Amino acid sequence: MSNVPALASLNSPSRVLLVGAPPFAGALREMLLGADDLELVLTDAVQALEQAASLRPAVLVRALGGSEDSGEFIRACRAHGALAGVPLMVLAPNGSTAGRESAFAAGASDYLSELPAQTELLARLRYHATTNRALLERDDALRRLVETQSLLSRAQAELDRIDGVDSLTGIPNRRRFDQVAQGEWQRARRNGQPLSLLVCDVDSFGYFNHRLGREAGDLCLRKMAGVLTGQLKRPSDLAARYDGKQFAILLPDTGLDGAVQVAEACRAALERLALSHPLPERRIVTMSVGVASTLPAENGEFDDVITRAAEAVHAAKSRGRNRVAAFRA
Repeated sequence: MSNVPALASLNSPSRVLLVGAPPFAGALREMLLGADDLELVLTDAVQALEQAASLRPAVLVRALGGSEDSGEFIRACRAHGALAGVPLMVLAPNGSTAGRESAFAAGASDYLSELPAQTELLARLRYHATTNRALLERDDALRRLVETQSLLSRAQAELDRIDGVDSLTGIPNRRRFDQVAQGEWQRARRNGQPLSLLVCDVDSFGYFNHRLGREAGDLCLRKMAGVLTGQLKRPSDLAARYDGKQFAILLPDTGLDGAVQVAEACRAALERLALSHPLPERRIVTMSVGVASTLPAENGEFDDVITRAAEAVHAAKSRGRNRVAAFRA
């Protein structure tokens, strides 16, 4: 729980907490009569510290009697979470110069060696109360600003996340794929490691969508996304919805043979799912997969890998669909 004092209502009177020296109580009470903006509360040093959070004073007045020293109480207040920033006035009749210096060294805000006239006392109390309220308002505004910035930061992170996710399938979209692919391309080029790309295309999807309707087509694409992500074993592997009925899988640190194995696993998994296809020669939903793998060169571009993978997809379809074709980029 925070120790910061709660911000009082702007219409509520400022609470003046008088600590010690009972003879001052009557005089202060009389001086504050008619001052509706100030509320006097009497207490002792122990209660002031124990009940600070609930009392929430705007000003502390430490009244001394005889040769009392205010330093210990002031230091205790400055170390107290609810009183650290509260203005503290010391009333010390016949106080010495050493006592005044000790009080200010301990953290006093004001020091009076005699009880002043009513006008002066009210002016001092109101000044300290106003200063305290302004500081509390500032702290409250800063706290709310920090909270707002935190909310905005979380909202932006969520927007960034959503912006990179395909709304239909729930997997990364083309924008997110392009970002990751460029990063992996640069990393593979620096490390001299292979990078492979799979382009997975649902066979005869246009006919499927036309005959069964968009709802069935959307369900088919969601199933496809589930099949692909289910075959990925490493956090670095990425499956994304690339373009309509096409999906892409990025496989860092994977050569052509390993990429073909993943492609075949994806193709077989969709085939086992046995989603009904309205085209007689198809019977079930299948996909053709194009694989391209490369060792990135200094003058190479990832677009070259995309081109080769697209050519491989075309080759797989021309050979009868529901199969994997692979090229080196």
